[in-house]
Amino acid sequence: MTSQDKGKADPTGHEEISPDDRRKHLDFIQATITRMSAAATTTKSWMLPVVSATYGYALVQKATSVAVLGIAAVILFAYLDANYLRQEKRFRRLYMAVAEGKDKIAVFSLNPDDAMPPGDKSTEEWARWMPRWINRLFPGPAVWKSWSVGPFYLALIVAGVIVAVRTNVAS
Repeated sequence: MTSQDKGKADPTGHEEISPDDRRKHLDFIQATITRMSAAATTTKSWMLPVVSATYGYALVQKATSVAVLGIAAVILFAYLDANYLRQEKRFRRLYMAVAEGKDKIAVFSLNPDDAMPPGDKSTEEWARWMPRWINRLFPGPAVWKSWSVGPFYLALIVAGVIVAVRTNVAS
């Protein structure tokens, strides 16, 4: 495709996308996915020492309030991690839509909503009855059930509850 052919419309009225533009678009989306994945890993790497310190201190000093603080930290980090995972999944859907070329997505668009098919049950099922601001704020149940979020953080919350109960009984 020559530079003159770039931007010509196909018979359906949509602008053709050059293979180089599509490759570059995919690179941009992949870079965003990589950043989301790295941020989730960083969240876990920051959370583990914070939680270990709070639970350990609570056990040694028999301080229930510190154990509860550790549980609150786990919940905060779980929320952050779940949001990173939700965003990563949304950008993966955008990546697939651009790679397949089925959906007409604007060239170099980094808006994952462009790849959301109308009536998508994976996100709209639980969100139908929720206000829009809650949908934007909280990840759906599918994200929380993910092996990298749900079981990981649930185990740490259960450990925190055990620490809080032990420190409360011991004091």
